[in-house]
Parts: sequence; structure tokens; C-alpha cells
Amino acid sequence: MRLSQWRVLSMTDYTAFFLNRSGSVTPIECIEMSHPDFESSFHYTSDDTYGVTVKHEQDGPDYFYQYQPMTIKRSTVSNNLDQKISLTIGDVDDKLILAADKSRLSSYWNVRPKVKWRLYRDDNLTSPLVTLQTLEVASISKDDTGNCTFEAVAPELNKVKTGEIYDLERFPLLRGLI
Repeated sequence: MRLSQWRVLSMTDYTAFFLNRSGSVTPIECIEMSHPDFESSFHYTSDDTYGVTVKHEQDGPDYFYQYQPMTIKRSTVSNNLDQKISLTIGDVDDKLILAADKSRLSSYWNVRPKVKWRLYRDDNLTSPLVTLQTLEVASISKDDTGNCTFEAVAPELNKVKTGEIYDLERFPLLRGLI
């Protein structure tokens, strides 16, 4: 059998990273939170206490992710559109909480904050190994210890499957339910 007849199976960069990495290369998880009313996006990482500067795309600008103690729990299923992520941020920066509260009272009150998760390897910060789809913050809770938990889920485009969009212009009495 000739070499050209063999099928070469290629694995993704993500799989290759975990199977072939040396002990000195570590994964870096980065979280970006944005909303039209935020002054700027919030960029956090929990894997480097000095923060980390990365590129979102190969030729794009640099973004600095500041250190923030947090735990990130992703859904175990990564091959479908029903993604979710839970971020518990310890000693959360008050700027983020104030910005989230302010967004609820703004003209974009019906737009949920967006969350983008990216995974980098610390020896190559020019493009992410893996990027989740853009998720929407469904709930925010803060406990008495100062931890703040953000539950982000995939956007629900049509929950009731009727195709009917309920907005305040057509149904002003809905304002009391919000």
C-alpha cells in the first residue's frame, strides 16, 4: 500500500495540547464580559497573578486580562449549542457589579451581558486554542462572603416556539412583570 493511500487523521489543537504538552506548558482560561452600557469590557483570568496579554485573533489587537480569583465551571457537553458556564468570582470588583446593575436600569435593559470564554496555552498567546460561543448572563447572585456567581447560558432564541415576540410597545402591561 502506498503512503498516499493512508488516511491521515488530524486531531484538533485542543486535543493535541492536552495529549502532547510538556509539563511546563499550562492552560490559561480567559473570560470577557461585555454589554452595550459597560464603559469597556471586563477581561479576567485566574491563571496568572500578573495578568496576561493575548490576541483574540491572529492579526487582531492585544487585550490585557487582569487577574481575578475565580472558579470556572463549564458544561461537560462541548459539541452542541446548549452551552453554559458558571463563574464564581471571589472578592468581585465593585466596578463589575455596579456596571451590571446600571445595565438593568439603562436603555438596553433587555440586553443581557455577554460572556466569552477562551482557552490559551501560556507559550502561545496569539490565538486561542478553544473559544466558546458567546453566552448570555442569565443570573447574577452575590453571597455574604463577597463571592459573586454569574450563570451564563446560550441565547434562547425562541422559548415558546410560537415565533411571537413579546415587547413592551405591543404589550405595555408586561412592564409590571419585569
